[in-house]
Amino acid sequence: MRSMLRCAVVAMLAVVPAAGEILAQERSPEASGEPSQESTVLMLWGGIRVDGELVLEPAFAYEGRVSRPGASGDYRVRGLDDEGETLFSIRFTPGEISDGSKGFSYSIPFDAAWTEALDRLELSGPEGVATVDREAGARAMMVIDRATGQVRSLLRNAAAGLPAALAADSSGVRILRGLPRPPG
Repeated sequence: MRSMLRCAVVAMLAVVPAAGEILAQERSPEASGEPSQESTVLMLWGGIRVDGELVLEPAFAYEGRVSRPGASGDYRVRGLDDEGETLFSIRFTPGEISDGSKGFSYSIPFDAAWTEALDRLELSGPEGVATVDREAGARAMMVIDRATGQVRSLLRNAAAGLPAALAADSSGVRILRGLPRPPG
């Protein structure tokens, strides 16, 4: 079931980018030399639009496989605490998309301490910097079907809650909020 979640997240990336027209590129764990066992990972994703705007989407922690960049590059995603100290950092080269934009999607091992400490994410590259903080991350939701483990929806501005169609079946779904934070 967990691997189905990973596959569903990758498949959803083709649907979700409508607002930003960014499609993330995914590599299998085997292609990146990562072990294939599942653990709690943090999904980092976003891209660079054709006009050069950096796009960083809210991160989600879930059970899945590690998928790191294959090589270093001119782009970096950092996780920062509330004092600006770096909790993690990855460098990469985003994949080319057919419309001229670029995208990325990586899943790194999730440290449970980040639930309390992770305050914001920062994407930097030659075009500038984009950030996602807890407030913006809290507005995003990943809705997962409890029975199948498949992603039913990724919602960017979900501050008001679930859409009616999903709320009607809320006992059958699991909600993950973007940018993991302490319970309560």
